[in-house]
Amino acid sequence: MSIWLAQVAGESGDTLLWGFVLIGATIFLVALELVVPSGGILAIAAAAALIGAITAFFMHDPVTGGVALAAIAIFGPLLAWIAWKWWSDTDMARRIVLSDECDSSNEARSDLLGRQGRAETDLRPIGVVRIDDRRYDALSDHGMIGSGSTITVVKVLDNQLRVRRTGSTGGEESS
Repeated sequence: MSIWLAQVAGESGDTLLWGFVLIGATIFLVALELVVPSGGILAIAAAAALIGAITAFFMHDPVTGGVALAAIAIFGPLLAWIAWKWWSDTDMARRIVLSDECDSSNEARSDLLGRQGRAETDLRPIGVVRIDDRRYDALSDHGMIGSGSTITVVKVLDNQLRVRRTGSTGGEESS
């Protein structure tokens, strides 16, 4: 397809213009690929447009083609890097790309080790507990813990609370 576009451009005599038009189409298609979920089809079309642009420059003049190829080889990765740096600071990029930072809720849960609270639901073995007026999903360390029982956090593993029954107020435990 790229060679066909270059041949059509060569027949009309405006190969230099077609080269620049296809470079613009390449940039547009790459930018569109970032926001439209095409499964790589737009990236393939951008690569075809880039090959067509280089072919059009070579059909205009071999020196022009060499200069265009060198410019694309040098400035293409540089412009891609600058565009990536700019795009990674946008709100869309923050929503799409995962970050290395841990949220503060993970650190806050490790502070709950040894704290006491109350089971809001039956833990069979998973349920909801309340510690300091906050609700947490928890896993019973041994058997079932009835709702209303006093619990103690015995382990925080992978952001999950493991609790054990410590009091006998309204709940029952079975193994």
